[in-house]
Amino acid sequence: MRSFADFDRLEVLTKIEGFFINDTPLRVGVGREPPLGSAVDLAVIRMRVAGRTLPYIPGSSLKGVLRSTAEAILRARGERVHHPWDFEAVERERMSNNYCLICGIFGNTALASHIRVYDAYPEGEPVVVVKQGVGLNRDFGGAHPHVLYSEELVAPGTRWGFRMDIINIRVYPEPGDERGRLLRELIGLLAQGIIQVGARRSVGCGLIRLVEGRYRVYEVRDGRLVKIAEGKVIRHG
Repeated sequence: MRSFADFDRLEVLTKIEGFFINDTPLRVGVGREPPLGSAVDLAVIRMRVAGRTLPYIPGSSLKGVLRSTAEAILRARGERVHHPWDFEAVERERMSNNYCLICGIFGNTALASHIRVYDAYPEGEPVVVVKQGVGLNRDFGGAHPHVLYSEELVAPGTRWGFRMDIINIRVYPEPGDERGRLLRELIGLLAQGIIQVGARRSVGCGLIRLVEGRYRVYEVRDGRLVKIAEGKVIRHG
């Protein structure tokens, strides 16, 4: 039985911080409808930060690609993985108090997430380029006439701040259970530059690589949150 409903206490908190670089063009979009006054059809999402309007990557987007990558890894190993909106599966796990690994990390509609992934903002003045594209006719395998569009992309080489909290799962210095091992593997894939985020992934966009990643591990001792370990996120593989 794997019961991960342990939010009534804080046993261990791991904070991971650093930067990641998009090695290929990146766009996290605002949807099919461009913002009012936009000069492009497909715009990047932006946030007003300290008097500047910057492209950013929502933490939900980063967490989503980490979850989908974790699901793919477990399926390849023959593990049971259900859809996050499979309410019947979620209810069965809640009633039995026996949660799958994915829900034990990322949560579901009945269990809170054990990780927090924060919005990522770029350093300095990011370069946003506009790319012209043409729609494809899948029936004829060629360009579709009169279907042109423009899209914004954040240029490769942009540095983004990265911050992630892990609650009650031991990942560093050594994993405490199978969730810790899976999270350590995911963070290692980030450091290797294997994970993609945002749109246009099928043509190589959104490839990100964690650099300068560091972890700090805290425990509650004598009623205080005390740092017990720290170190670099090591690239594996």
